[in-house]
Amino acid sequence: MSDLSIGSNDQKRTTIHYDRDQLRELDASVVWHAFSQMSGYDGLIIDSAQGCWLTDIDGRRFFDGASSMWCNLHGHRHPYIDQAIRDQLEKVSHVTNLGMSHPTTIELARRLTALSPTHLKHVFFSSDGASAVEVAMKIAFQFWRQCPNPEPKRTLFLALGSAYHGDTIGTVSVGGVSRFHDLFSPLLFPVLRGPCPDSYRLPDGVDATEATDFYLAQYRALMEAHSSEIAAVVAEPIIQGAAGVVIQPPGFMAGLEKLCREFGCLFIADEIAVGMGRTGKMFACEHEGLQPDLLCIGKGLTGGYLPMSATLTSSKVWDAFLGSYEQGRSFQHGHTFGGNPLCAAAALATLDLFQKEQTLEKMPAKVGYMRDRLNEVREHADVGDVRQFGMLAAIDLVTDKETKQPHPWQEQLAGKYCKRFLDKGLWLRPLGNVIPIIPPLSSSMEELQFLTETVIEGLKAV
Repeated sequence: MSDLSIGSNDQKRTTIHYDRDQLRELDASVVWHAFSQMSGYDGLIIDSAQGCWLTDIDGRRFFDGASSMWCNLHGHRHPYIDQAIRDQLEKVSHVTNLGMSHPTTIELARRLTALSPTHLKHVFFSSDGASAVEVAMKIAFQFWRQCPNPEPKRTLFLALGSAYHGDTIGTVSVGGVSRFHDLFSPLLFPVLRGPCPDSYRLPDGVDATEATDFYLAQYRALMEAHSSEIAAVVAEPIIQGAAGVVIQPPGFMAGLEKLCREFGCLFIADEIAVGMGRTGKMFACEHEGLQPDLLCIGKGLTGGYLPMSATLTSSKVWDAFLGSYEQGRSFQHGHTFGGNPLCAAAALATLDLFQKEQTLEKMPAKVGYMRDRLNEVREHADVGDVRQFGMLAAIDLVTDKETKQPHPWQEQLAGKYCKRFLDKGLWLRPLGNVIPIIPPLSSSMEELQFLTETVIEGLKAV
């Protein structure tokens, strides 16, 4: 039996009693779950969590191997983050961003600019990753209409093949995952799209040593053909997450940024999934010394506690929006909960913990252990590739190791493996034919041993 209590300590509480079957029936018939076929829905119902472990309403414990959709960094119910939120509740839970602010939010903006690539000095807060990218795109569009030398013909965005940037109409337009996005094609605006810079599935006749130059040549051709029309390039640096944890050839992103400078367009780095320490550095941009004009972060920004995202930008972009009221140069966008103090308190505590717990300093040993253990499944008949960058890893399932042909998505092979892992106490969320393995950064070596051994044994058992 589960109890839901409604009301404050000083008020009479209303307690609603549900048994587990009632909760499951309500969850399957009233709650509409994302990317889920509701006709046969039968998902987990999590009652509580602690550290890297989830506990469902049946009392079963599961290791959170997907970091609650790639966002949990320091574990669930971390006392430091919990206390930061409680302290903020004692002051105020929400302050609008329209004509107001709060010291906690102001300090978070300052901390983010101090951590980011050096020329990013301004922060726009939103509530989720897709919104942060949409903000960046709208800023780029408006920038070209009111910068010192306006170029109003710059209305196009250039995106990578198999890109995923969110589920708003704008971010779906720059997205390129056909199964997610094709249905909405009549609603979308035109976008330039280059190839997916994939280090694993290379084009015929291209080997690993040639991949970076090959892909950059494709993007150069696109930018040359549309040099006066491109407002910005939108890209996830180093790794494309929802594309299947696709790792780009070394130097590709640095080369793409160089092309942006050569052809005069803005560069938007989407670090919703790959930022906040996931790759071993606070921002994935740091691996190739990137200096984006706009940087989007979310997911792990609050440690996976509360919905918050941010779009950071340079003074070059910021200055184009300054002027008198009559000039109408203000950025025409806003979110009710943008910069929410509770979220900001959680985010500040999350940043503190990187230092207090030396999160990044401890990662190399964890990354190396994961890589060594996961490599043990390379010879499995269904495994085409095992790839990893930082604590973002993935197992790519194929029908043929030579052709690298994926299984038909209707077979749900990755889902069948993940069901086996779940039976052994490990929660992973499949992504087509790919099994992403993205544990919290706080995972202990013992927990990573459990994770990797469960994957190894689960693959053997199916």
